[in-house]
Amino acid sequence: MRYSWSYSFWLLVVTFGLMVSCTIEPYESGDTSLSYLKAEMVDMHVVGREVRSIVTDADERLSMSSSYVLPENMEHRDTTYRMMLYYNKEGNKPIELKSLRRAYVMKPSDKQSSLTLNDDPVKLVSAWKAQNDTYLNLSLGLMVGNAEDDEAVHKLGLSVDTVETTVDGSKTYCLTFHHDQGSIPEYYTQTVYLSIPLKDYAMGDRICIKMNTYSGWIEKSFAK
Repeated sequence: MRYSWSYSFWLLVVTFGLMVSCTIEPYESGDTSLSYLKAEMVDMHVVGREVRSIVTDADERLSMSSSYVLPENMEHRDTTYRMMLYYNKEGNKPIELKSLRRAYVMKPSDKQSSLTLNDDPVKLVSAWKAQNDTYLNLSLGLMVGNAEDDEAVHKLGLSVDTVETTVDGSKTYCLTFHHDQGSIPEYYTQTVYLSIPLKDYAMGDRICIKMNTYSGWIEKSFAK
């Protein structure tokens, strides 16, 4: 089972194993460690495969208690990854990394480019804007299972349907999230994290995202 996208608006091909390959045991014995557990979306800069800096969506720079090297199957070197980070932090001490999950950056494309994509349902777990206005973040549940076709993929896309300009000059962007289940059976839920960059939107703009869920079509709206 894989996901598929092109750089501009489809999800990059990746196995489910890659998404959890960095996971560390999230629970420990004792009665204090979990009281400091946090989960945040971050930009993680790596040189080679070594993590050099971690910056949260609140622009907080995190220092680690020890060096950390990403596993060999992470496909890029000398880059910045988008991650959902789980860590312990006590006061001003360096963080203790508990687990991390890859998040994927999606940029919307024109509607014509997405006409071949289906609108199969997904589960919307949560949607929120980064505190520093850099991203819209989505946590989605995709139904997955062992497909007979080893090449079966989930296809995810994001299209711009309309752009409306208001009297004050701000704009409203209406986007549709697309999902093609393909031939993958729906046995259990796999969580996927996505981030939509906001750097090309002006302050005062609104971004509305419409998607088909197992409860029907829904729309979420955010102000830049």
